[in-house]
Amino acid sequence: MDVEKNLPPHARGLTLVELTATIAVISVALAITIPSWAAFAERSAVSTTANQFLTSLRYARNEAVSRQRHVSLCPSDDGSTCSGDFRGWSQGYLIFVDNDSNKQRGSHEELLRHETLQYPATQVATTSGRPAIRFRRDGAAWSTNATFNICAGPGSKRAVILYGSGRARVDDTGPSNRPIICNPL
Repeated sequence: MDVEKNLPPHARGLTLVELTATIAVISVALAITIPSWAAFAERSAVSTTANQFLTSLRYARNEAVSRQRHVSLCPSDDGSTCSGDFRGWSQGYLIFVDNDSNKQRGSHEELLRHETLQYPATQVATTSGRPAIRFRRDGAAWSTNATFNICAGPGSKRAVILYGSGRARVDDTGPSNRPIICNPL
């Protein structure tokens, strides 16, 4: 059987020059795309984390109003007690009914949720004077305003700002348009 007779009349392979040119074009495209993809992934992680915190704050506020009891959020290393570390939110956090209003979960206090971050590499820290948040029966969180700084890279930053009234919002800057500061852990 003759191989040349079985091939279509215009069939041929790639030359070395064509193959090299194709690999060069793909390499350039990847060199441009991969850094953009990494930045996109960081921005996505920060947005997702900010929305997660906003949802948790709204949930805790709603529970405080509907139960007519104090409800607190606090960072937790072990999923059952508060760590008291204002930089510990990335490890996870608790939402619980705070019967004694001390912002520390006791064994007798009902745990409503134990949350972990979808992107654990995301850095989350709150105002240093607010290692825990407590919502009152009327939905207010009086004390001082709290800001959750959320960072995943040099250009990927968001802030979740909680006002004393209990209202929370997400922004690209901190309160009064101050820059978001992300300290290394």
